[in-house]
Amino acid sequence: MDETRGLVFDIQGFSVHDGPGCRTLVFLSGCPLRCAWCSNPEGLLTKPRLLYRRSRCGCGVGRCAQACPRGAIGPAASGPGIEIARSRCAGCTDLACVRACYREALAVCGNWLTKDGLMRVLRRDRACWGQDGGVTLGGGDPLAQMGFSREILAACSAEGIHTAVETCAHAPTGEFLALMRHVRWAFIDLKHMDPARHVQGTGRDNCLILKNIRALLASGWPGTLMLRMPVIPGYNDDGENLARTAEFVKSAGLRELNALPFHRLGESKYGQLGAPWGLSGQASASAEVMAAVRQAFAAAGIECYVGHDTPF
Repeated sequence: MDETRGLVFDIQGFSVHDGPGCRTLVFLSGCPLRCAWCSNPEGLLTKPRLLYRRSRCGCGVGRCAQACPRGAIGPAASGPGIEIARSRCAGCTDLACVRACYREALAVCGNWLTKDGLMRVLRRDRACWGQDGGVTLGGGDPLAQMGFSREILAACSAEGIHTAVETCAHAPTGEFLALMRHVRWAFIDLKHMDPARHVQGTGRDNCLILKNIRALLASGWPGTLMLRMPVIPGYNDDGENLARTAEFVKSAGLRELNALPFHRLGESKYGQLGAPWGLSGQASASAEVMAAVRQAFAAAGIECYVGHDTPF
């Protein structure tokens, strides 16, 4: 990958839940994990993704099918709309089907931006942040585009812009620590404390993640770290995992944790990508579940902020 540019799949201004103050949140494509509950599946891969929104499809199988150079578009097996043979789309950079779709039923998620191009956007937003705001890199995961993320964070730091990241911290330790030198606030996920269960839920174990958290705190890093736990009922909300999570938080010298309830807001994106969602039958984390999680951490001496109830 050319590290002078990065693949961005969204930029969200006026964000108030992703670090102190009002912020610009940059969603970078790519992630080393494959969490079953991911709410941003369009950002998992470091390549532009083709989205299809059936509700906007209205011209029949016409313009897009004619424009597709690979014959990947045909009529839906049932009902109105189209079907896309996604395997034929692999590696396609033409995207003529998207240009042909005047109803925007087809769209591309992900745009390549240079460092200078993204910095122009961030400088434009700066007047809206106020005294405490700044830039947060999320995704996906900014560590999946390590070089580009490091360049953006370094450029922000050089201009006195407050920097934050949202990450799973699954990256080579040396590269991770080098990037974190340019970060003043970090959210790092604790998805499960058992390595085998972590593999089941995310595709990778947690050994490198826990190592990097410890290494960051031992490095003299001057920033603020908020550990986060996505609460997935039936996966990581049992008493044993909550106790082990609290033990790790305290062993790291921390006394706070942000618990995020599982939700289904990203479900429609899987359909737009033509991909199945493995948690289609999973219930959202109820208020009762989250209250029990908060109480379990409180009993262990950990201040647990639920959802967007954070200390900033």
